[in-house]
Amino acid sequence: MNKPLKTLADKDARILALTSHERSLLVEAGAGSGKTAIMAGRIVLMLADGVKAKSIAAVTFTELAASELLIRVRKFVGQLISGQVPQEIAMVLPNGLSESQKANLLEADKSLDEIACTTIHGFCQKLIKPYPVEANIDPGAAILDSREADLAFQEILDNWLRERLSNREAGLIAEMVRHEKDDTIETIRSVLQQMRKRRTILAPETVPLEPLIQDFFDSVSNFEQTLKRSNFQEQETVEIVRHFRTLVNEFPKDIDLNDPGSIVRLVASTPDQSLLTDKGKFRAYQKQGKWKAAAKAVGLA
Repeated sequence: MNKPLKTLADKDARILALTSHERSLLVEAGAGSGKTAIMAGRIVLMLADGVKAKSIAAVTFTELAASELLIRVRKFVGQLISGQVPQEIAMVLPNGLSESQKANLLEADKSLDEIACTTIHGFCQKLIKPYPVEANIDPGAAILDSREADLAFQEILDNWLRERLSNREAGLIAEMVRHEKDDTIETIRSVLQQMRKRRTILAPETVPLEPLIQDFFDSVSNFEQTLKRSNFQEQETVEIVRHFRTLVNEFPKDIDLNDPGSIVRLVASTPDQSLLTDKGKFRAYQKQGKWKAAAKAVGLA
């Protein structure tokens, strides 16, 4: 003999969610507490009360959740038509269905596919698909799940790269790939993924390179002059200045900032590793103590 069902602490709230069809309700509950069953039961009872399937919208976050919800609705409808009352909604149907409710469910069973049980994207598509011209969309457009979207994105990216690299006119991307294929493609993928996830993302405002390059040259020269004007020399600083001067001397002299090849050569200019951190950024040098020691060594305060 089955044990009597334990009375649920939230029984009244469940009954309200299942039967109050004229109100807007917020249902909050933890995982595994029966939210899907409540939603399915609410839909089934609406159908039993004569609400047409095409008038019901059940919007979920994922296609999987929508599929599971519709499966549960079909299961409940099938059980009720066969005379069984699902345990999850037995509390509101202690005597089973009335004749009118059963008749409504028999009719609704023929059109359960008309329930808009889908994601927010799918629901929006249902609204605008009959009006492709007005909505400015492809009449054959379809909603992809996340896996299909990832595959489509990869295919679009591959085709886009192939088109850029097959162009006879050398572009910046082609020059970058020629210089460092794997890193360039990985960088492009990363940038496009960020743009895909954040549709409003914008590139930072650019500034002309010419004055920046000249500022760098001038800074190195000023650094050298400052070191020469001192009455002593701190050896590590001397090496730093020497490496910066080497970078200036090896800087591309024929650089044309309108030429992709020149830009890549500029970006690829590599300073001496002693000037950089492990992450490839210029190191912040703090030599105050060593400068004082160097000055003291030649009798300066």
